[in-house]
Amino acid sequence: MIVDLHMHTTCSDGVYTPEQLTQMAVDAKLSVMAISDHDTVAAYDGSHRFAPGVRVIPAIEISSECDGEDVHILGYGIDTADAGLQAYCAQFKERRFNRALEIVDRCRSLGYDIDRSGIEATLRQGGTVGRPHIARLLVAKGYFPDVKTVFDKLLYRGGPAYVPYNRRSIDDCVALIRQAGGTAILAHPGLLKRTLDQVLTHDFDGVEVYHPKNRGRYKEFLKLAEKRHGYVSGGSDFHGTTGRFPEKVGVFTVDAKAVQALLDHVEGNLKKSR
Repeated sequence: MIVDLHMHTTCSDGVYTPEQLTQMAVDAKLSVMAISDHDTVAAYDGSHRFAPGVRVIPAIEISSECDGEDVHILGYGIDTADAGLQAYCAQFKERRFNRALEIVDRCRSLGYDIDRSGIEATLRQGGTVGRPHIARLLVAKGYFPDVKTVFDKLLYRGGPAYVPYNRRSIDDCVALIRQAGGTAILAHPGLLKRTLDQVLTHDFDGVEVYHPKNRGRYKEFLKLAEKRHGYVSGGSDFHGTTGRFPEKVGVFTVDAKAVQALLDHVEGNLKKSR
């Protein structure tokens, strides 16, 4: 069996709807997947019909930071209706929206002819907005060839159109996930350039060992998980963005055996909460 425990939809910054993504997962013969949108559980609000044939684990990817580096924490097996989690998502959605509008204004001041209507349309559809949405607007306008180039030129942290924002501490994010009955996993540690050792001092339940940005370091991160007696996770971080690997569902997958302890733990917790 193959699984993918890290995927994004249009509810955050993915290209495909939950309906489309789950069908793509079925077509790719995934047995288990996790829709882990950024700072939202809108995929689980009851308005979306998942394609039959794949097990979907309720999940979220929560944003934090450490000494100027982005730190993301995956929460698996969460109660998506938890009041604290719902409040967090509502607050974060508003902050993301206001920040996105400010980024659009900065882009306009730099001479890029985009407007707020695209951002407002995304919000009306129920999703959260972020830098990838603005990057796609700029690509659609013909200013850049792809999303990666937009980030490299304009939207990187500290870039000409970047707008900083405050995030909750790592410990607060872990506590929020656990309060909602979930399991907190450090996402893609391979992306941390300076702060990995510092980040690992926090009380995660496990580590995302298998991820495209961790390639060549699987043994290193597997040892970290084992040393901490933590769970091992893995996923593609699929967004469906052209030029960002993987561009198709099923290109990067994880053997279910490699993450079986996590799957069993999450399933056990979900059964208890039913």
